[in-house]
Amino acid sequence: MLGNQLTKITQSYWVLGLAQVIHSMEETYTELYLRFGSMSEALHKIFPWIPQFAISADIFAILNYLMIALILGSIPAAEKGSRLGFIFMWSWAIIELLNGAFHIGTWIFLRTYFPGGVSGPILFVLSLVFIQQLRNAGKQTTQAIQ
Repeated sequence: MLGNQLTKITQSYWVLGLAQVIHSMEETYTELYLRFGSMSEALHKIFPWIPQFAISADIFAILNYLMIALILGSIPAAEKGSRLGFIFMWSWAIIELLNGAFHIGTWIFLRTYFPGGVSGPILFVLSLVFIQQLRNAGKQTTQAIQ
């Protein structure tokens, strides 16, 4: 893969990670963790295999900031262009896409603001753009090998 293209992809990965930082801050500030009990109960009624649960503010913060550490901590592997780096980038792109889609769906379903609802759609769009970059890089690498 061309070095310049890898640099652009890595920069986009940084942006996705920083967007997750902002998203986590929004979710924490607007107390998303207080809504997990009612959310899981509603989902459990529709999908009985989903467990009902509640989460404390401390555990929510730990999980969110662990996720941020993992995404930002995987950037060195991404910068090297290694297979592991691409696994991390694809994994986080899909996770953030689903995260953003969840927040968009919640806005539509509730017809009102829901914690994380401002930055969630931004994550969704950034993920789509990032996934497109990863797909294009894969196509160009394959063409260069042939």
